[in-house]
Amino acid sequence: MVYLVTLFCVMISGCYTGSRLVASLFALELGANPFEVGVLAGLYAFLSLLLAIEAGKACDRYGPVKLMILGSVLTIVALVIAYAFGSLRALYVSAAVMGAGFIFFNVSVQGLVALISTAQNRPRNFSILSQGYSISTLIAPLIAGFSIQYLGSMPTFLVFAVIALVPALALPFMRGLGGLKAQTADDKQRSSVLELLRDKPLRVSFLTSGLVVTGWDLYTFYLPVYGHQLGLGAATIGAVLALFGGAAFVVRYFLPPLVTRLTEPGLLAWAMIIASGLFVLFPLFENVYALCVLSVGLGLTLGLGQPLSLMITYSRSPKSRAGEANGVRLMVNHFTHFMVPIASGAIGTAFGVAPVFWINALCLGFAAKVLRKS
Repeated sequence: MVYLVTLFCVMISGCYTGSRLVASLFALELGANPFEVGVLAGLYAFLSLLLAIEAGKACDRYGPVKLMILGSVLTIVALVIAYAFGSLRALYVSAAVMGAGFIFFNVSVQGLVALISTAQNRPRNFSILSQGYSISTLIAPLIAGFSIQYLGSMPTFLVFAVIALVPALALPFMRGLGGLKAQTADDKQRSSVLELLRDKPLRVSFLTSGLVVTGWDLYTFYLPVYGHQLGLGAATIGAVLALFGGAAFVVRYFLPPLVTRLTEPGLLAWAMIIASGLFVLFPLFENVYALCVLSVGLGLTLGLGQPLSLMITYSRSPKSRAGEANGVRLMVNHFTHFMVPIASGAIGTAFGVAPVFWINALCLGFAAKVLRKS
C-alpha cells in the first residue's frame, strides 16, 4: 500500500516542483526581475504557512485521504489558472493556490504513511515516501524543461494538470484507506499549539526543519534564475535539477542503515554541514558540468533533510497529535519559504544571485549547529 500512496505523492509533488520551474522561467520570459521571482517563490508558501496547522488538525480529525483529495483538486485549479491567463498576476494567484493544495496533500500523505506504519517499519516506509519525493524532483524538471522547449510554457501547465488529475480521480475509490484516522485526542489535549512548542526536542526539530527545507526550496527555485543568467536553455536547467533529484533518490535508499549508524539528528547535522560548503562554492562556477557535480552533491546531502526532519518530528510528537505536530513543522517550513525568497530576491536584484546561495549556506550551518547541541 505504501507504494501506491507514494505513487500519488510522486504525481502531486511532481506537479508542485514542475510548476515552480515553469513559473520561474515563464516569469523571467515576461520580464520579471529577481525580486519579482522571489515574491513568486514566497507566494508558493503563503497559504501553506497560513493553513499548515489547520491542515494537520484536519488530517487528525477527518483522516488523511479526504485532505489528499482536496489537495489534488486545488493543484489542478492552480495549474489551470496559470494556463488560462498566462500573466505575472495569474502566476502569483496560481502559486498561492498551488501552495494551499500542496500543504493539504503533503501533511496528509505523510500522516497516512505514519498511520499504516509500525515502529519497526516506519523508517523503511518514510524512506520509500521520501524516495517518491526525490523521484518527482528527478522527473518533474525533465518534463518541465522539455515541455517548455517543445510546447511552450503555458501548455506545460496543462501537462501537469493532467498528471494531477490521476490521484484526484483515484483517491475517492480507495475505501481501504478512507477510514484511517489518528488516535482521537480530547479537547483539553488539543487546547493549544503552545503545548507542542513547549517541548524542547520538538521545538528544535521544527526550527531545524524550517532551515533545512529552505535550502532545498531556494536551490530548486533559484537555480533556474542562475541558469537563465548564464544563458542555459530550459532543458539544460531541467537536467541539472534532475541530477539533484536523482542524487536525493539514491541517498534515501541508504537512509535506514545510515540512521542506525549515526542517529537521525547526527546524520542530519553532518549532511547540512556538507551542503553548506557546497552552497558556498556553487555561484563560483559557471561551467555546466561543474554545476552538475555540485547539484549531485547537494542532492546527496539535502536529500536527507526532508525525511530525517519528518522522522524526528513523528518520533518526538504525541501519537494523538502527530498530524498537528507535522502541521507545525510545515508551518515553520513555509514561513521560511515565504520570507527568505522575498528577502533573497531583493538581495539578488541588488547584488546578484550569488548571495542567495550564501544565505543558504549560513542557514544550513546554523541548523547543523543547533542539531548538534540538541
